[in-house]
Amino acid sequence: MSAEGSGGVYFMQDATGQNNVAVFKPIDEEPMAENNPRGLPLSTDGEGMKRGTIVGEGALREVAAYILDHPVGDRKLGHGVGFSGVPPTALVRSLHRGKSFKIGSLQMFMKNSGSTEDMGPRAFPVKEVHKIAVLDIRLANADRHAGNILVCKEGEGGNYKLIPIDHGYCLPEKFEDCTFEWLYWPQAREPFSDETIAYIKSLDAEEDVKLLKFHGWELSPRCARVLRISTMLLKKGAARGLTPYDIGRILCRETVNMDSEIEDIIQEAEDAVLPGTSENMFLETVSEIIDRHLNKEFV
Repeated sequence: MSAEGSGGVYFMQDATGQNNVAVFKPIDEEPMAENNPRGLPLSTDGEGMKRGTIVGEGALREVAAYILDHPVGDRKLGHGVGFSGVPPTALVRSLHRGKSFKIGSLQMFMKNSGSTEDMGPRAFPVKEVHKIAVLDIRLANADRHAGNILVCKEGEGGNYKLIPIDHGYCLPEKFEDCTFEWLYWPQAREPFSDETIAYIKSLDAEEDVKLLKFHGWELSPRCARVLRISTMLLKKGAARGLTPYDIGRILCRETVNMDSEIEDIIQEAEDAVLPGTSENMFLETVSEIIDRHLNKEFV
């Protein structure tokens, strides 16, 4: 078992036993789950360590991040590397001590030189930081810290490449715990490239919801709402020429007890609509409020 992490994390090796080829995270060993090996307390209400997540769904979220990391120009799973570089991930059943099986996420092991915890961010290419930002904003990631962005060097003297891992707290049911390590990196204040803007423009939250359902996970209404709103904000912001910092700070709280701007926007929309209003009408209201907010703040 890996010494890092708050849940059970196991390196799976090849036939020689010398090389790591995958990382397995059992559902029943997730943080606050029944068989968590780190001594964390059981969840008393089913909620995970991050607000808006459910214990036992981390593996589904890991797989969802890979499925939704669409390659440029191709929305189908398994066709090339995704835009943000999430390693291939699947939900699997693994034999446990030769007696029983454990279900969990299995992710391809990526050779690396460490994580972004091990060095300052200034050496990272803008494009690499932006691809992580696009993913985190879309999925309202509640756990993007420096330790779950791996760093690779592309050949001797080559550029650094960043690899996002650990997506068990993406797609939450609320925005309260959105956390983006890259938010205050200098690259986050640089504008998106034309290529990245084109990719963002191609995103479709409705198709993403359908795609996850096709692969076996029907998002809860609240998770689907978060995905739709975060994608909406990303697309509107990119179309206006906003930077990852401009968009990301709308999703993140400045302090634990102060609502983020997106939470205020959602509350305003909830106050504006009548009881029984359809989800589509609610999202239209959110869209209008976001437009007003962006037009006022980014003239």
